[in-house]
Amino acid sequence: MKILAIDIGAGTQDILLYDSAKKLENYIKLVLPSPSPLLAAQVKRLGEQSRDIFITGHTVGGGALSHMIKALARDHRIIMTPSAAYTIRNNLDDVIASGIEIRERMPPAEGTASFNLDELDLSPLQRLLDSIDEDLKDLDAAAVAMQDHGAYESGQSNRKTRLLYMKSRLEENPSPLALSYLYGEVPEVFPRMASAAERLHEQLPGQQTLAMDTAPAAIAGCLTDKRVMERASGKLLLINAGNGHTLACVLDGGSIIAILEHHTRELEAISFASYLEAFCCGQARDEDAFMASGHGLFYLEEPSGIENLDLIAVTGPNREILEGTGLDFYYPAPGGDMMMTGPMGLVEAVRYRTAAS
Repeated sequence: MKILAIDIGAGTQDILLYDSAKKLENYIKLVLPSPSPLLAAQVKRLGEQSRDIFITGHTVGGGALSHMIKALARDHRIIMTPSAAYTIRNNLDDVIASGIEIRERMPPAEGTASFNLDELDLSPLQRLLDSIDEDLKDLDAAAVAMQDHGAYESGQSNRKTRLLYMKSRLEENPSPLALSYLYGEVPEVFPRMASAAERLHEQLPGQQTLAMDTAPAAIAGCLTDKRVMERASGKLLLINAGNGHTLACVLDGGSIIAILEHHTRELEAISFASYLEAFCCGQARDEDAFMASGHGLFYLEEPSGIENLDLIAVTGPNREILEGTGLDFYYPAPGGDMMMTGPMGLVEAVRYRTAAS
């Protein structure tokens, strides 16, 4: 089985070409800059050349790109199609309030520059693979992970939707791999994830495609690490410390029983470690002051306490987040490479979902 797995984070996009006919050490792997800052630089250059910019294309990761477009909107005329505008915010009223116009078609104005958003154009990857005699046309499946906050109504929190959907899906099936969507399953409430699934499907017609949130993909990837796998039937605390967000997940017997997510930049090692102890005892609450700027937390079952855990594992580019706290933790490296944690989780999700379908 051959699977293309792409994990698009805030800092990097991590790419794995899984091939069951090869040894794991021989898989093709790439770690590249995330599309968002690259697209931001291109939009900035366009803004230096034109006062009016029409932005079309797909919903992509915001971050640096969103900040750049909103900055340009202060002294430029920025027009975006609805699909592109969800890059800025998952509520179009909020996008309009930031000074951006939303239209389906480009206005007939002389001198208006146009720009197309796309974070999943596979043609550069195919050109690279051509040089080593590889072809994406013989894939069995392709999968992509990205974070999508989820659409929200005006006046509601823009941080809570995705965790509510995680909880709802896990109540039906508590496996981390259940937090994935085959093509056609992505809820409309996740415009970026739906756009990515559609983009993969149109470039790889006839092949199975799957989309997943980056944090659950990393949790699933942790479970492919040999040491974590050996303890997977017990009680685990798995933490993905990403560039933008940190997610902590308690598993018992392979089932997720609790999830907490916060912004990485808001976390200080000692206070986070202390709060994790409360979380693992079932004593943390979404309304706690500690969670005021976070995405939220929920329990499906009450954990038995941090002292009863069989393993704490921390992954992600900010995995040193708990250094010096006194907690005993392990750095997993699925396939010998921490940066492949998300892609390895995507591979497992594809295998899980295709076997069940």
